[in-house]
Amino acid sequence: MSVDRLAASLLLIATEDLAAVRLLAPTNNRNAVYLLEQAAEKIIRAVLTHSGTHAGISHHLDEMVDRIADTNPLKPALRSIEHLGAYATSYRYPTSTGRVRTPPSTDELAANIATVERVLRAVASQLGVT
Repeated sequence: MSVDRLAASLLLIATEDLAAVRLLAPTNNRNAVYLLEQAAEKIIRAVLTHSGTHAGISHHLDEMVDRIADTNPLKPALRSIEHLGAYATSYRYPTSTGRVRTPPSTDELAANIATVERVLRAVASQLGVT
């Protein structure tokens, strides 16, 4: 599979993840934050893939963004979503003491959704994916 096709496929799946986030968010379902992290991860992975860098398996979005060249104009936008790596597990599993964490507030989640959507559009435009 070509690098361009793989990057486009990752962005398509990120778009689908975001659609699921929008469905789950109003119900306060904790899976919304996990899917938001998944969308962010796929967006970052698409940029890495497009640049010819193998992303590996990781939820450490900051480390993935570190691997993108500083000259890449998308890097600052990707930095704005790297904090979502914590969403991969923080709300899906109880703590070691058995406590179930309260998901982010509706406002925080909405702000993060808007940021991920903005970054997705920027990445798709930069990579020439429609």
